[in-house]
Amino acid sequence: MTTTCSPLGYKFSRDYIADGWYNTINTGELTNDQESALVDALIDAQVDAFEALLPDSHYWLIDTSELQYPVGDETELGNLKTLLDQATETVMERLPEIEAKVLADLA
Repeated sequence: MTTTCSPLGYKFSRDYIADGWYNTINTGELTNDQESALVDALIDAQVDAFEALLPDSHYWLIDTSELQYPVGDETELGNLKTLLDQATETVMERLPEIEAKVLADLA
């Protein structure tokens, strides 16, 4: 399958998403290593949650802030910012579970 990409902008970049998660979890209770591992896990979960809202064969390339999809695909995606917000909410609901797993893996 041949694919193409469309730019999504800075708000879909790894740096922007990571900053948001660091601000959310920055309580002073975690070490830098714990925070970094947790943010990585939260980003992975957010990408998964966002992609679950997209049609098949559509992927969020967070490292390049792009949406990858099949060439010629004209599927209406709706408001991607709304989908990103929904993905964030999904991950927020799972935050305690994700944090517990990350901290257990680091122990």
